[in-house]
Amino acid sequence: MTRSADQLQLMHMSRQLVQVELEEIATRHNVDPIVITEADEEAVSQEGYYLQFPAELRQQAAEMSGYYQIFYCLENEIRDMIESQLEDAFGEAWWDEHCPENVKTSVENNKRREQDNGVTLRSSHPIDYTTFGELGEILKVNWDIFGATFNSKRGMEKVLSSLNLLRGPIAHCAPLAEDEVVRLHLAVRDFYRLME
Repeated sequence: MTRSADQLQLMHMSRQLVQVELEEIATRHNVDPIVITEADEEAVSQEGYYLQFPAELRQQAAEMSGYYQIFYCLENEIRDMIESQLEDAFGEAWWDEHCPENVKTSVENNKRREQDNGVTLRSSHPIDYTTFGELGEILKVNWDIFGATFNSKRGMEKVLSSLNLLRGPIAHCAPLAEDEVVRLHLAVRDFYRLME
């Protein structure tokens, strides 16, 4: 048996022993027992698999995950805002009529690349295929709509440009320097301040 197979067998046996102990404790205290599921076992297995990476690298990844979450939420909130406001203003055909041609071309290329590689398409909404920079382009060309949301076009462009630069290391698995962490938090605040 291989080392991996041995480890999985030991893990499975350990799970069974823990399950028996949990059931005994539950019976003793007259409560419903906790059941360890296959999903729990798989999570432990995956965690063990990732232990092959150096501890320093895993720690760095854990730190970076928080910045990724911030950017994930921000970028998707901007997408939702664009889609809902333009749809309210122009109806469902807003994409065809109020999106820059270069953005539409880029989106079609991104969708085609996914189709040609046989991966599951990420969305049925074209805006989900845009880059962060392209979202800024959509905002700019539709300033007649978004001028009511943001108090400064120049401010919006500047903050989105700063955020786009900060997005690079976050999206491409490089550590974010301490000063850039501060800059990220300030830029996100600046973005929402533009909507006050």
